[in-house]
Amino acid sequence: MTDLGAYAALEGMFNELDHAVSEFEEEPRITAEEALSYFGLPGGFIEPLLPDDEEFGVIHEPTADVYEWDDPWSVSYGIDGSTTRSLQFSNGLLAGASVAKLGVSGDSEHAELANRATTTLVAHLNEDEFSLGDIDDSEFDTPEGIEAHVFQFPQCERTSRLEEYVVGVSRTYAEGRHAYEVANEIDGPLFIDGPIYPNPAFGWMLFEQVGEGPRRMTEIWPEMVSDILQNYVNTVETMHHRDLPLVGITKTSGSAVALDALETKIDDADVDVSVPLPWTNDHQLFDDALFTMEDKHGDRGSIISYTPWLRQTKQTVRGHPVVPFETFDVNLEHGDASEYQRVFFYARTPMTDNVMRIEVPYLLVKDAERRDQIQRKVLVELSQQQKEPRAITHADEMARITRVDRNKLRQIIGSVRAIEDYNEKRGFRDMEG
Repeated sequence: MTDLGAYAALEGMFNELDHAVSEFEEEPRITAEEALSYFGLPGGFIEPLLPDDEEFGVIHEPTADVYEWDDPWSVSYGIDGSTTRSLQFSNGLLAGASVAKLGVSGDSEHAELANRATTTLVAHLNEDEFSLGDIDDSEFDTPEGIEAHVFQFPQCERTSRLEEYVVGVSRTYAEGRHAYEVANEIDGPLFIDGPIYPNPAFGWMLFEQVGEGPRRMTEIWPEMVSDILQNYVNTVETMHHRDLPLVGITKTSGSAVALDALETKIDDADVDVSVPLPWTNDHQLFDDALFTMEDKHGDRGSIISYTPWLRQTKQTVRGHPVVPFETFDVNLEHGDASEYQRVFFYARTPMTDNVMRIEVPYLLVKDAERRDQIQRKVLVELSQQQKEPRAITHADEMARITRVDRNKLRQIIGSVRAIEDYNEKRGFRDMEG
């Protein structure tokens, strides 16, 4: 409990902040919903996918009505993964392991796919003599339907990002490989917990494409970055072949890609709106725009709010416009890189106040009717769950590596002493995302 005197000081400062904010809110300024209407302006590398005679704006639907919408796909699937986070040892060994699973929602003829898993272990020890050799799952007893992949992280100069690299490779390889493995066997939409192209691998590629920024990972292990992204691209292409949706659901993000694009559009046009806009990231902007005072207990019952689709044609990285995948070592089977760019919309669930970015590859939704089908499917799922689709929830439950699991795995490495940081000992790292 906070010291009473200290809390009194905090309370006083927050009261002053509330007073200042109240005065600011009384001043006339553009609302978030009004700001969204400027997505129809040219520029910014983000464009609305709407008929020419329609304006970009927020849509509010009673969840009771959404429940009654036709669902083109009665069965859906979800991919999620879990990691041990980084495991450190006294001799310099650093390791990270992950599990990826498929969740199934609905009466599926392929329910047994949920029993499969893809597991990974990535280990790093900066010593010439250390080698994992050619370990594969034939070296140990792996249950049927479980894939095991062991990787040795290359030797490299010391970097503060090494833990991020080891764990990031472990998680994204497992999830992408598992998605690709099951894509040929499912018969409904595949939801991914997160973006359709995963971070941090997607960011590693972008920095390499522009030749600036943190490029250590693409210098240390370029083939692994390519392999990770190739798994996701292959999944996109497989789902396209099978005429099934692939949908990424991002619940939290500090990205300001849409906000930056909106400010660019406003700045380039002759409109009476000052930039920068007051919001600090996309989540803030869309949370504000999608909120309605009647979303929970209005005359029409609870309301789910969402935007039309937006298409991103390029990314801006360190001031340079770049088309993801265009100049990177990933094979694209369909057309050029523009076909693989992301199309997205935002939605807000009323009872849980969740704001989510929903994205799909443009290749899968070039047809307006198909976009409408997928949007309706997603909104039905969100209205029912008030959070991510049920298939993702099931995948998360089955893939989760608990703290007990992590400690048991750490103790298997008995030849050297394990090192836990202070926050992990206190359990703080179990509260991380």
